[in-house]
Amino acid sequence: MNIITLTTDFGTREGYVGAMKGKIISLLKDKDQDRDVKIVDISHEIEPFNIYHGAYVLLTSIPHFPPSVHIAVVDPTVGSERNSIVIKTERGDYLVGPDNGLFTYVVKKLGVKEIFRIDEEKYSPSSTFHGRDIYAVVGAEILKEGKYEGERLRDFVKLDEVKKKIIHIDRFGNIITNIKKDEISFTHGDEIKIKIIHKQKNKIRTEKIIKCKFVKSYFEGKDDLICLVNSEGFLEISKFMDNASKLLNVNYLDEIEIMGKEK
Repeated sequence: MNIITLTTDFGTREGYVGAMKGKIISLLKDKDQDRDVKIVDISHEIEPFNIYHGAYVLLTSIPHFPPSVHIAVVDPTVGSERNSIVIKTERGDYLVGPDNGLFTYVVKKLGVKEIFRIDEEKYSPSSTFHGRDIYAVVGAEILKEGKYEGERLRDFVKLDEVKKKIIHIDRFGNIITNIKKDEISFTHGDEIKIKIIHKQKNKIRTEKIIKCKFVKSYFEGKDDLICLVNSEGFLEISKFMDNASKLLNVNYLDEIEIMGKEK
């Protein structure tokens, strides 16, 4: 195992990602392992504080790597009493990060073999940058030792999957929900009614009802809104060669309600 990946909401304007990489390389240099290790950036453009977005991006990428060490940091409550964890998957990946639901989707796909709580005090971290002070160090330690040992946990925090919502809007404006393929029973060509509930910061709720055609691929809906099951098995609302999220004025975590087929 010689791959370590990084996924954060840090962006690339600041030095945060560089600090994490520097920490990893410095620790591996002590064992003369730094020349063989590949540090791969999955994304540093996760919507700030959006754990659902981070969880979705991890699902879309991690399963396509060979077993590796994956560090993920979308951590709005850094410095609080939330746990830091390491999850070993059934196939041998190590997932390192905050215990806040970030690993929900990818673990459902890859399975869990062991869960460990990281002893944060062991690393004397700052209260605001656990990505550098804890997760980068733990990731490097796993690469050096080929394993992780610590207090075992029975479970980890998972995202709420009961309430249906928008979990991601990609760069094309496609609206990705947490509604799974096995939760819908539409057939090709059905006209679907969907209610979108937007909660504003002043707690005012606005609702809109849209209609979209259930299709298999984007080009089938050149004139109207479409919905389809995407490559990860989630229901997606789209507009062919247009930005559905801007057309509908929706945002992350807006609630979704499937109202049924148009008669």
